[in-house]
Amino acid sequence: MAEGGYPSAGKPRRWAGKDTSAVAGGEAKDTDASKDREVRLAGGAKEDSLPPRSGPPRQFPRPQTGGQGPASGSIRSVCVVGGGPSGLGCCRVLCDAGLEVTLVQESRGLGGKLCTKFVNGKEDPTLHFDMGVQLLRPAGQFAQELEGVIAPWPLPGRFKLLRTSGGWNGWKFTEESEIPVDGYVVGVPSMSAIGRHLAGQCKNLSVHIDRTAHVRGRDPKSGRWEVEWTRKAPTGTQLKYRPELAEDISSEACRGDFDAVVLAFEANKLTRGCKSGYKMVEPSATPAIRQKLSGGKTKTSQIWNLMVAFDEDLKMPWDAASVEGHRSIGWVAVNSSKPQRAKLPQCFQVFSTREWADWQQWGKRDVERELLVEVMDFLEKVLGRRPPKPVFVMAGRWGNNTESVLTGVPPKGEFPMRALGHEAAGKVVWEGSDRMGATGDWTRGFSVSDAFTAGQEMGEAVVKEASR
Repeated sequence: MAEGGYPSAGKPRRWAGKDTSAVAGGEAKDTDASKDREVRLAGGAKEDSLPPRSGPPRQFPRPQTGGQGPASGSIRSVCVVGGGPSGLGCCRVLCDAGLEVTLVQESRGLGGKLCTKFVNGKEDPTLHFDMGVQLLRPAGQFAQELEGVIAPWPLPGRFKLLRTSGGWNGWKFTEESEIPVDGYVVGVPSMSAIGRHLAGQCKNLSVHIDRTAHVRGRDPKSGRWEVEWTRKAPTGTQLKYRPELAEDISSEACRGDFDAVVLAFEANKLTRGCKSGYKMVEPSATPAIRQKLSGGKTKTSQIWNLMVAFDEDLKMPWDAASVEGHRSIGWVAVNSSKPQRAKLPQCFQVFSTREWADWQQWGKRDVERELLVEVMDFLEKVLGRRPPKPVFVMAGRWGNNTESVLTGVPPKGEFPMRALGHEAAGKVVWEGSDRMGATGDWTRGFSVSDAFTAGQEMGEAVVKEASR
């Protein structure tokens, strides 16, 4: 238990309420497919169809710009690293062109920012939170891909802009206005369902989830890239905050050779590697690609999210609120109000402000304690009464907050509201001589639609190269 008697992270939470099947808008049917060893996908996508290659890893020189291998010859096989919207958009174009496509995703589910936290796993849908992108306004080809997996949310009159004033010694609401809801949707029965749906549209796609990818190098004779992906048993620290990882997972390593590679994740990880996330010992991108992204052209920041649940309906006057001027809170949503979600326990998704996240070096326990105090105070002012103690609290660091993109277009507002637009043009980062490309929302804008379109544009560049 955290300070104040509030539940905190540490082990699986089972809600003891009776009405575990009650949902808004229908029965909750989603399962956490990311927890399964096999991903159940529609269409022709399949998981783990590429067998591991035996023998020790070959030694390659570090990726260089051009001249390392022959650039002639048709591109027949492509490895896409990153299963977010941009990676899935790229896979769709490549699969439609008849190329052999392998998708490697580090997390335990597809969709990237379209992620859902199932606290107790697929068998218990009562405690789950859309912990990334909160809602969508699909545009372009992305909008046409979502039939059957989205529903309108919030309802008219239930989406608010709340402005506050005051500092750490006291604050108050100063203005409340309604945000039009035309065109806003969410994934059903969860946001993570969209990622699985998009992968299911990719014919003969080979999917490998829960793997850490490493682009080892390019064979100087064949010009093909060797990519290795591994999976390791969870550590004690991972189990502490992600108890759903407790299933028996054996370590394994697989490798494959590919004519081309597309890196579809955050630009900062492309340029310098990282100690977390995709865990690359060295940057996988070639020097030519890293040069294009250097000099602060692309930036990300971090904010914190807090998942809170109550065992009763608080009778909120709105379903979602974008908050301006508050010292620590930038977004509050009643996750349980979304279509096909369990009504009880009533789950809330909260995002901190960037200023609060940068104020000091927070740990998850600190956030679960300190930000919860702010949330309870916020809800008390909204409801006019003190809310009950929550039955569940968990914090998470959201480090994928895109701040600047290659086109120089500035963000409009804070996350998650900035993730609702769609820019008219972007830049394609593809090196034909190296047979490597990089893509993400950072090539054009800040939304899921931008990310998916960026992936499609990358796929078109690869197909064009393959047709030469």
